[in-house]
Parts: sequence; structure tokens; C-alpha cells
Amino acid sequence: MKRLKLEPQKFIFKKGDAANGVYLVISGSVGIFLPSNTTMEPDFLVRENELFGEMGVVSEQSRMANAATVTDCDLIFVSREEFDKMVEESHIVVKGILRILAERLRTAQMPKK
Repeated sequence: MKRLKLEPQKFIFKKGDAANGVYLVISGSVGIFLPSNTTMEPDFLVRENELFGEMGVVSEQSRMANAATVTDCDLIFVSREEFDKMVEESHIVVKGILRILAERLRTAQMPKK
């Protein structure tokens, strides 16, 4: 785990980046910008004690959105390897639920054809 202190308007990751870890917000807020968003306003705000970046790690796919700081932020970064170790130590049912939930959420947020 690594602690990160970032100022406002800094990209944390961008759509298409490899999902190399999960983030926990200690303080501040992070904006999540879906690919369809052409504004400066985030689609979602992630605040204190909330996680983000988990979907790509759980589903083993690239990032599906941009994440950028909205305010000064204090974050904890858990690498994919650290996260995988935590999941491996979990029950097989927990692992299956995590993967299914991530895939369902990812599918629900994709544009309809």
C-alpha cells in the first residue's frame, strides 16, 4: 500500500489504462468521468472512506472511465498484486461475487447499441 497526496485537477487514471490497483479516499473528493461525458463536471464523486478503481481490478479489464481529483486528496493505493492476495485469502464464493458484481456494473454502464 502506498499513500498519495494530490492537488486538485490531477488525473489519477484515464480510460483504457491498465487497472493496476484500487484507491481509497482518506480525504478530499475524486471525480469519475464516464467516456460519454464531455463536460468538466464528473458523473460521480468519490468521497472520504470510499473506494474507486475496483471494477477494472476485479474484472481484470482496463479502466472504463477517467478519474481526477476535484479537491486536495489524500489517497491510499492498493496495488493489483496486494488486492489479488487479499482476494486469494478470501472464500471462493466471495471471489465469484466480486467478479460477477463488477461485470454486471460494467455492462450496465456501457452504452446500448
